[in-house]
Amino acid sequence: MMKLLVVLSIREIQDKVAKMLEKAGVEIFSVGDITGYKKRGYNVGWFGSDNGKTNSIVMFSFTSAESAHRAIEIIEECNECNQSRFPVRAYILNVDEFLKVG
Repeated sequence: MMKLLVVLSIREIQDKVAKMLEKAGVEIFSVGDITGYKKRGYNVGWFGSDNGKTNSIVMFSFTSAESAHRAIEIIEECNECNQSRFPVRAYILNVDEFLKVG
């Protein structure tokens, strides 16, 4: 079954995250710039503990369930080793239907 893998990260480690996706078998993905905003004192564990805005990226890929789950495992291992204020976030969404082109 096809999955949508969504990965959020700070821009400075884009190349590192791309290598993790490749290691997981995610061969095709897209990248976009995003800016995360956080109000003082509000902590949802999303963009770290600092106030203000954060220049980030979103990476996404329509990929196999196996590759998506492997990417989550690799990212989780990396987060545990690095203990960054800005951990990489990743989510897997089901793709129930899609237009088949070609």
